[in-house]
Amino acid sequence: MKSDPRCAPCLLNRVLYEARLSTKDEALIFKAVQGGLDYLSEHFREGVRATDVSTGIHRKVYGILGDDDPYREMKAQSNAIASKMMPSVRKAIAGAPERDRFRLAVLASIVGNNFDFGLQEHQVDIGGFEALFKEEMGRGLDVDDTDAIMGLAQNGKVTYLTDNCGEIYFDELVLEMLKDAGSHVTLVVRGGNIVTDATMEDVRRMGLDKKVDRVLTTGSNAIGVCLKELPPETLKAMKEADVIISKGMANYEALSDEGFGPIAYLLRAKCEPVARSIGAKKGWNVARLVR
Repeated sequence: MKSDPRCAPCLLNRVLYEARLSTKDEALIFKAVQGGLDYLSEHFREGVRATDVSTGIHRKVYGILGDDDPYREMKAQSNAIASKMMPSVRKAIAGAPERDRFRLAVLASIVGNNFDFGLQEHQVDIGGFEALFKEEMGRGLDVDDTDAIMGLAQNGKVTYLTDNCGEIYFDELVLEMLKDAGSHVTLVVRGGNIVTDATMEDVRRMGLDKKVDRVLTTGSNAIGVCLKELPPETLKAMKEADVIISKGMANYEALSDEGFGPIAYLLRAKCEPVARSIGAKKGWNVARLVR
C-alpha cells in the first residue's frame, strides 16, 4: 500500500506519543519531533510505500531518544490485560456452537488488534479494553471470509504473521483451532522491537511457541514485513503456504501490493486510508481473503 497524505500527520502524532513514553525531557521530545519532521521532509513522497516511511521515521526517532523500546510498559500492560481476559474468552468460545467457533476466535483476535497506541485516527483506553472487547464481540465481523480461510488452512500449510502484544493472546485461540484442523503452522513475529509489536521474547514468555510447528521472525524491526530484510526461511514459508494469515494494518500495508496469495487479512480498520484500500469502512472488523 502506498502512502496517503494523511499518513504524515499520523506518523508525527505517533512520534510525539512515543517520545513522551520514553522521556520527560522536553528538549529531547522536541528534538525527536524535529527529527521526525526532517525525515518526512526528505522521504515522504507520493507513491512511496507506507511501511517504508513508517519504518524509517521510527528508527530515526528511536535513535534520537536512545531508546530501542519506548512502548515496553504499554506492551506489558497489554499482555497482562489480555492474559487476564483469556479464561473467560476461551470459555465463551468453547460454549458456542461448533460451526461458529473459528469465526469467533478470529473475531477475538481482530478485536485484540485494538491494542495499538499513538495513532491519530484510533484511540484506545487500555483501562476500558474489557468493555470494548465485549462490545465488539457482540457486533461481530463486518467482512467475514472465515469459512473460506479455514477451507484453505485445513490440513494445509499456514504462515501466520503476528502483530501487537496483547493481541497475540487472542491469536492463540485461532492457532489452536488451526492445529486442531490439521494445519502445519509457521508463526512469524517481528525480528526486533518496534512500536507495540510482538517479538520472539513475547511468544516464548507466554508459551505460544509450543503450540505451533515453528516460529520464525521478520528478520528486523521493520514495520510490517520488509521483503529486503526478510530471512530466506521466512520468505520460503510465505511462498509455500496454502494460506498466509496476516494480522493488523502494518502487515497489510506491507504486503497488499506484493502479490502474495492466498492471503487472509485479519484487522481492525483503524484509519480511512487502510479501510478504503481493503474495501471496508473505518472501524470495521475485517477478515478478508485475497486469492
